[in-house]
Amino acid sequence: MKSILITGASGGFGREVAVMLAKKGWRVFASMRDPGKRDRVLELASAVGAPLSAFEFIELDVASDASRAEAVEEVLRRSDGELTALLHNAGYTTTGFFEDVPPDRLRHLVETNLLGAMDLTRRLLPALRRCGRARLAVVSSNAVNVPHPMFSVYAATKWALEGWCEALAVELRPFGVDVVVFQPGNHDTGFGTATVPALPESSAYAEYAGRALPKLTGLGRYSRPSYRASARICAVLEQERPPLRSRLGADDVVASWAARLLPYRVRRRAVERITGLG
Repeated sequence: MKSILITGASGGFGREVAVMLAKKGWRVFASMRDPGKRDRVLELASAVGAPLSAFEFIELDVASDASRAEAVEEVLRRSDGELTALLHNAGYTTTGFFEDVPPDRLRHLVETNLLGAMDLTRRLLPALRRCGRARLAVVSSNAVNVPHPMFSVYAATKWALEGWCEALAVELRPFGVDVVVFQPGNHDTGFGTATVPALPESSAYAEYAGRALPKLTGLGRYSRPSYRASARICAVLEQERPPLRSRLGADDVVASWAARLLPYRVRRRAVERITGLG
């Protein structure tokens, strides 16, 4: 039986992928910071006929070194030291200008989105290598293609993840571990509702935030259903030779082409016009 550890499995792509893989016969270690949210996974599984016995829930705060160590120990104990796949889905962002992001929030965001994924991977690589044909996957973002004002730290973590994955893909290929990057565009995962605001009343950027925030929030109406993207993630994880990078959503495909073909100043001006920050 194939097995996978998914971080951030209580919502968004994580929850849907967990349920879809369970229905395909995978053993799913669904990890989440709040174990009380396991009911959200079980409700979706019941609705689509996925076997509830396929799930094993793991408490995991990816920003905590102690929590990561305990979670890995528990997963390895239950899986007899073998794992087929690891999907890094956990993550969040702030909404605010870089100067206004408190240092402790900046560190926590980087720990959650980047360093936590790196540490979990380091701890679980022996189990993945032991499998012989394993998958190491991360959920990145369209933020690597388009300038994201008010999301600069988030964008930095996603750029770092992709650079890390490109190098890791070369290191791990001799061991049969394929590295996969999923780059989603705008989907209705609820990600936007979990953003942490960073805009103090004394901010020098208050005028610009007042101009940009309504337009950034309004982009949510263009989000696509996440189901197709989640199904694509599952399909790629099961491919014999998966591509390094999979683009999820037409907006990500277009933006990735624009990033390759258009100079930065053109893309910057487009973002300035959309956000009103020009």
